[in-house]
Amino acid sequence: MRVRIQSSKINGNLTPPSSKSMMQRALAAAALSKGTTIIHNPCKCEDADAATGIIKKMGAEVIKENNTIRINNKQSSSPSKVMVGESGLSLRMFSPILALNPEPVEITGRGSILKRPVHNILEGLESLGIEFENPGKGLLPFSLKGGYKETTAIIDGSLGSQFLTGLLMALPCRKEDTILEVKNLKSIPYINMTIDLLKEFGIKIEHEEYKTFRIKGNQEYKADEYTIEADWSSAAPLLVAGALKGKVTLNHLNRYSYQADIAILDALKKCGASIHWEKDSLTVQKKGLNSFEFDATHCPDLFPPLVALAVHCNGDSRIKGVHRLEHKESNRGIVLQKEFGKIGVPIRIEGDEMIIPGGRVRGGLTNSNNDHRIAMALAVAAVGSEYPVEIGQHDCVAKSYPDFFSDLRKLGAGIAEFYFKSQFV
Repeated sequence: MRVRIQSSKINGNLTPPSSKSMMQRALAAAALSKGTTIIHNPCKCEDADAATGIIKKMGAEVIKENNTIRINNKQSSSPSKVMVGESGLSLRMFSPILALNPEPVEITGRGSILKRPVHNILEGLESLGIEFENPGKGLLPFSLKGGYKETTAIIDGSLGSQFLTGLLMALPCRKEDTILEVKNLKSIPYINMTIDLLKEFGIKIEHEEYKTFRIKGNQEYKADEYTIEADWSSAAPLLVAGALKGKVTLNHLNRYSYQADIAILDALKKCGASIHWEKDSLTVQKKGLNSFEFDATHCPDLFPPLVALAVHCNGDSRIKGVHRLEHKESNRGIVLQKEFGKIGVPIRIEGDEMIIPGGRVRGGLTNSNNDHRIAMALAVAAVGSEYPVEIGQHDCVAKSYPDFFSDLRKLGAGIAEFYFKSQFV
């Protein structure tokens, strides 16, 4: 299955999907709460489905009602095996939570997650006294024999914040207090999101400049009603499309969000796009676009839409944080370079920087490499290309944004789907 996108004028108004990052955290908090939690505006994507499957294994009853999900957590259970799908957040967040239980549990997944390293998870849990077996030797699957024993640990945060999120959610449930010393923490905005959500569920976390985290034990999660925000990660490529080829208005966005990818607004301002807020509706409109410099170290999921933006700016743009791209659904730095090269954009990688020349996208045959954010970036770049762009494996967007191509079409993009590989360039 492939999709073809041609140069198009973009104009429209829609609401982006709910945040899968917030959704998965809310599901985990609900599974740790006693009583009934109601989640409003739930996210509907494969990663959210993976997290839902895990909390069901943990004993939660999940009832879908219109635009809400009701989670009844009356009796916890000890699953012997859980499947995280292809969700990196579910893997790294639920591993510390599942380690609360002394019964052994096997954790596995499918697809690209099987190629992602897990040594930082296992080393971090081992430092807190958790036993494990890892026949995959640094890859999934692995088994945990839970029961936290140590009260202090040094945690490596250089690969991201998701594992720390799991620890911050799990450790308040143990009897003892815990002190975590975190080194080289990346994606700090996501830790702010976690701490804010935990506060909503009655859990208090103290930290000193994100380096020392003090976690009181014997805290209890309080079941709550929680509303999932619209997703800035999904909004980013749509906003870029508006900046490139017309005008896009997105509704129900939180301009004060803890979501890391709200930083897309900084990049759009830097390159000269027109940005206007009207209550919770954001309009981005095309203007003369100039090259920009941007540090995506703490928001690496913005790399793909930023590349799509940069290729249509005047001059060379520079994006910092390439080291954060290796262990995603693909090796994103290499894949962005390869796939954009196919449509006439010679991207260079120098150390931790990506240099993207702007001015012209030729068009051609590309492949998402089964990476949802690569598929979306290629699609957005295509709305301003000289010739059509074809994208193979485009259906991988179901991981985070199943309706992406439908929504892009609503905004005016010329999109055709077909089952064969055509030759037009």
